[in-house]
Amino acid sequence: MILFIAAWEAFWHVHRAWRRSEDYRAAIARAKELGRPLVVIGAPDLGPTTGPGAGDLVVDIAPSECPNSIVADICAGIPLADDCCVVYVSCVLEYVDDLQAACREIERVSGGNVFVTRVEPWTLTAYLYPGARRTL
Repeated sequence: MILFIAAWEAFWHVHRAWRRSEDYRAAIARAKELGRPLVVIGAPDLGPTTGPGAGDLVVDIAPSECPNSIVADICAGIPLADDCCVVYVSCVLEYVDDLQAACREIERVSGGNVFVTRVEPWTLTAYLYPGARRTL
């Protein structure tokens, strides 16, 4: 049983990493198409797994080593103008305190140009991080 669970989690970890890369590439293409900066929410250098890239600007609640990064709580507000960028979010919304406020703020700065990768709610990761079980 333990081997099955380990294989299950490994499969979904690899799948999530693949999705992150695909979603990130799609976000880059959309940003180029619109001539807008790509804002990555969730520093790719922090947390248990690294993200695919830093885009033009990284927004995270914790300080990051990424070159163009700002510390901000997306629930409290992102210091960017309305409809000014494309946003890529990777495995962050599962952990915010106020999901609706975070989504409103992401929608505000992106004008709807948003790409989101999330933790699959049926994995052990979601069990260990209960916010990941949210239906986004």
